[in-house]
Amino acid sequence: MGAVSTELRDMLAVLKVEPGDCGPDTGLEEAGLDSLALAELSLLLAERGVQVGQDELAATATLPALDQLIASRLPAR
Repeated sequence: MGAVSTELRDMLAVLKVEPGDCGPDTGLEEAGLDSLALAELSLLLAERGVQVGQDELAATATLPALDQLIASRLPAR
């Protein structure tokens, strides 16, 4: 799953998404991210200081697009 950041890869692992099942064009549902998983991902992100709503997560088409959305919301370091 080299197309996404290590942080997203770690969060996906918590959600039981297998790295081998994900590619650069993999859709969220195809990766196993249903509405419940997206709600859990939203909570995981909030714990890291990243505010992204479940509806915003669901609106992304692919894992790299999801990664970009998350990166755009990361607090300045």
